[in-house]
Amino acid sequence: MQSNLSPNFLSARAQLLLIGLLSAILDITMFRFLLARADGVANAPVAGAHLTSFMLAAVFGCLLALFGPLNRLAKVPRLTRFLTWLLLALLILFLRGGLLASLGQVASVPLITAQLVAAVFSSVVLFGAIYVFSFAWLEHTAPEKKLDTVFLLITAYAVLLRLFYLGAPELLFEEAYYWNYAQHLDIGYLDHPLMVAWLIKATTALLGNTEFAVRLGAFMCWFVTAYFIFKLTRELFNRSIAYRALAIMAVLPVYFSFGFFMSPDAPMTACWAMAVYFFYKIVVNEKKHAWLGLGVAIGLGLISKYTIGLLGAAMVLFLLVDRPSRKWFTRPEPYIAVAIALLLFSPVVIWNFQHDWASFTFQSQGRLASKFSFSLPRFIGNVIFFLTPAGVLSVVAIALSRKSLLANMASSSRWPTNQLGRNYFLLTWLALFPVAVFAAISLFRASKLNWTGPCWLALVPLMAVLLTPKSGAASTRLMAWCHRTWLPTLVILVLFYGASLHWLSLGLPGVGYPKNMHLIGWRTLGGEMEKLVTQLEQETGEKILVVGMDRNKIASGLAFYRTQYIESTNAKTLHAPALETASEHLFASVGLMYEFWFPLAQQHGKTMLLVSNDKNNLQTNRVLERVNTAGEISEVIVSKNGQPSGRYYYRLVKGYQEKSTANELADTGDNGSSD
Repeated sequence: MQSNLSPNFLSARAQLLLIGLLSAILDITMFRFLLARADGVANAPVAGAHLTSFMLAAVFGCLLALFGPLNRLAKVPRLTRFLTWLLLALLILFLRGGLLASLGQVASVPLITAQLVAAVFSSVVLFGAIYVFSFAWLEHTAPEKKLDTVFLLITAYAVLLRLFYLGAPELLFEEAYYWNYAQHLDIGYLDHPLMVAWLIKATTALLGNTEFAVRLGAFMCWFVTAYFIFKLTRELFNRSIAYRALAIMAVLPVYFSFGFFMSPDAPMTACWAMAVYFFYKIVVNEKKHAWLGLGVAIGLGLISKYTIGLLGAAMVLFLLVDRPSRKWFTRPEPYIAVAIALLLFSPVVIWNFQHDWASFTFQSQGRLASKFSFSLPRFIGNVIFFLTPAGVLSVVAIALSRKSLLANMASSSRWPTNQLGRNYFLLTWLALFPVAVFAAISLFRASKLNWTGPCWLALVPLMAVLLTPKSGAASTRLMAWCHRTWLPTLVILVLFYGASLHWLSLGLPGVGYPKNMHLIGWRTLGGEMEKLVTQLEQETGEKILVVGMDRNKIASGLAFYRTQYIESTNAKTLHAPALETASEHLFASVGLMYEFWFPLAQQHGKTMLLVSNDKNNLQTNRVLERVNTAGEISEVIVSKNGQPSGRYYYRLVKGYQEKSTANELADTGDNGSSD
């Protein structure tokens, strides 16, 4: 292999290796110098030190490469190269921030050691990328191959970014709530089926109660989703377009978030992608064994989130409308698939039977009984937020430029023209039917951000086609515009994700945190509350039930971070915070699953520590009427990375008394609807 390389390229490798080594040494030295200057200062500015040291080292190394002997090998103007290298440095900066945060927070590696590893990693990646993009590609490389590499690198970057930051930011309150599901493991729950709880239980049993373990299931589900969309796109078109689909799956906000934050959407989206792929195999390739895969996908999807039922309805309607597919109604395979799906779904049915059909009622009558809300503008805004303007315009182009798109598809597909039209109808129908249902609901009920997330999976292969339009009559202006905007959109998105995750983990110099946001500072709050509970139990000699004074946010966060504090400090305690942290339902409000976990009648006479982010919540009549005595209201200040991030209040009350709350709940007008 080396014999085929010119001396110039060997020289470029050696020079870049030396420049990378010098840059890493400067990075490490500057970081230690900046930390030494901050020695003795509380909450030393780790973020500022690591940002400054790396960017100085990166600029130093880039200037050496720009004006040194390497310059004679480059054909691109200096300014263009320098700006490109700075963009690469910025991308690597955020990536290394995640590595630094994870090594310190997840792996408990000492800060100096973690920065040493991060410095070597970032230097190797930066100057390796400079070599590949600025020098190795000077050889005759086909433009299409270069683009394939770019999209694969974007995908790899987005995956690594999520992996490095997976355990760094604190949990969303929804994630903490689903972690509480896992601590009360069951075959069903009020607001969602069981899959999210069992995934979290499996990962936390292996890796402990950490943010990384809670989110690992979502991260793995993304790979399942991406695998089936990649296979679908490759079978529809070719491997090159499949690489573009993979990049879209890795970076588009809806799938980036579903692959990072743990929620029922993560496994449901994986099952949705699996179902779309197997249905394609049934309709296009007429593979009867694919019905088994479809039955498993729909069944697992139903125990993840009920909304996959809309995909099943879309499939049935397609079979009715598509003449060649109607024959399946006379075959046994579809009915076997239905039987498999129902068998997998049966635990949820059993739980509902045991609990007076609570979950089915909650998700049907409960939704319809909620107050009227014209939320179509919000629905459209949610779609734009999750798909980005480039994604929305691509959907519009797919819908309005059918003939031109089919012409482009024909140049990249092995299918005849008549089959391409059928494939187009199949994919657009599977995507737009459930979207239309959600749009119709938004005309009279509140719209949720995540509703349409999985629906767009069927359009990802067609979006990928728009990344490589053909010249001439086959491309409309809208399609050409989509092509020009997709690559910048992907780059801007990964930069935004990197900056946001860095801010949530290590912080950003000069950028503060919003107050009482249920994501920031909860490690501190959980530790402070656990120490307070231990102290109060010793002083009073009574077991204390902690009550978060809202629907489920405070209770869920406190249960998780009190548990994490106990495990991280090896505290000797008999506490099981998930079993000792309830919600505001005890005081005439709604608590979702907390109403099942902490029935009112079983709390009679208990001593409670009420916690709220609003002082007034601790002194209302609905609180004072249910307790015999109430102590003083105190406060705790929460901070993150040395910056204030919230103020919470707590109050010790004794002698809890159950009281009928039917009329009070009616007055609140809250049906407790959840995502």
